[in-house]
Order: sequence, then C-alpha cells, then structure tokens
Amino acid sequence: MTEFKKDVILTGIPRGGTTLSAALFDNLENAVCLSEPNWQSNWFNRIKDANTVTEYVVNDYQRVRSLIMENKPIKDRRNKNGSPITNYFSDKRNGRRVRLLKQGEFTFQVENENFLLGMKHNEHYTSILPQLIATDAFSIIAIVRHPIPTILSWKSLNLGVSNGRLPFAEPFWKELQEITRTRDKSILTLVKIYDLFCERYLSFSNDIHLLKYEEIINNPNVFEELTGLSFKNNVELSNRNQSKNYNFALADQIKNAISNHAPNALKLYQLDEF
Repeated sequence: MTEFKKDVILTGIPRGGTTLSAALFDNLENAVCLSEPNWQSNWFNRIKDANTVTEYVVNDYQRVRSLIMENKPIKDRRNKNGSPITNYFSDKRNGRRVRLLKQGEFTFQVENENFLLGMKHNEHYTSILPQLIATDAFSIIAIVRHPIPTILSWKSLNLGVSNGRLPFAEPFWKELQEITRTRDKSILTLVKIYDLFCERYLSFSNDIHLLKYEEIINNPNVFEELTGLSFKNNVELSNRNQSKNYNFALADQIKNAISNHAPNALKLYQLDEF
C-alpha cells in the first residue's frame, strides 16, 4: 500500500466496532467521517451491477467534498451538538434494544481542501471491496472483532444479519448469497457469514488496513499512526465484549460452530482469547 489517501473507505464486520472507529477517525484533525449515508444505501438497493455502484461511490466522494468546502449541510447520524456517536443502539429497555439516532443535517469545519474524508458502511462496501480496491481511489480500513461477542451482539438485536440476511450486499457477493438464500437464522449460518467477512479481508490484506476492535480499544492512537494526524480531543474507550446485553449462554454453541466451520476466523482470533 502507498501513502494514506485523502478519501477513505471504512468498513468491517457488522457490530464489529466500525461506528466507534468512524467516531475516532472523525476526531482527527482536518478529517470528517460520515456514518452510513442513506443515499448510498438507496444505490445498493436499486443498482445490481458492482462496477456501476462503485462508480457512484467514487463520484460521491467528490460531491461530498465540494459540499463540505462550500459549508453546505450534509445528512449524517450524529449527536445534536455535531459530535459523532460511538454506538447506534441503546441498552435493553423492556427486553429489547432500540436504535438511538436518526440522520440529521450538519455542516463540517475543515482546515483546507486536503482534509481526510471517510465514509462508513459495513456490508455495502465489503460486498464491492474488490471493485473499490481496483479504483485505486481510496485508502481502505476494515475492522474485525472477536467472533463470539460479535455474534452475541447480532443475536441481541433485530438486524438483517441477526436473521441471516445482508440484503444490501447479497446482489454483489455470490458467496454470501449461497449462505443467506436459505433464510436460516441459526448460529451456524451466522458463523458462516462472519467467516466469509474474515475470508474477504484476509484475501485482500495487502490492499487494505485490517484492524482489530480489541487493538483499537487498547490503542486508539492507531488512527493517528495510520494517518499521521492527531486527535482533536482526548479519547477514552471501554471494551464492550462483555456487554450486559448479550446472552452468554450461547457462547459455547458459537464457539463450537466456529471451531468446526470458521477457518478464516481462526486465522485472526483464538477462541480462548474470549
């Protein structure tokens, strides 16, 4: 990989720490990171050709850059004061967790036209990762997290992946389609989905920056080291791998499925690390 580019793709395993990573990236001097822009989701829903949707993404970075430089509002998921959020979902209330924030309109202050612009999507960008790499337009960061807390997080929520589906990614990712077409919500299906993400990131490890959530928690300065920029504010993080929202009774079942069906996950993580 060459020097860090101004346009940055931030992706990773769903519930793997990408929202937190986007917030850290946004906290860098002269940097902005948008969190799952809805208008791009519309493209992934409507367009079924990977090269076409990739071209849309490339052009969108230039469009958003212009809007930021012109001090025009952009829709994003943020706190009312404009600070980035680190988690989309609340703790359990009445037995369920709810999404915290809808998108609002915000303007962004940057130092100059050479600011870093990041955008974060998980399944979307990962599904077209080969095409994004081929453009040579981006630096790409992918975030992974230990499989047991990741899958426990999926099971604690009612997301597409919780139900064995990733609809925005399936049209562009044949191997994913083969797993999700059964509409199976079992632990084994979720483990296979997790492992497929790991396989994709490992296969392109020479072209992306692959970071572990646990390493980010221990050393958030990895984003300063990666980009050469300093944080605007002090950062204090806590590890959510032992969240009270998770059903840890499922941990052994997940561990057994990983041992038998997730060889790529085992290249990244040892099960006794959890």
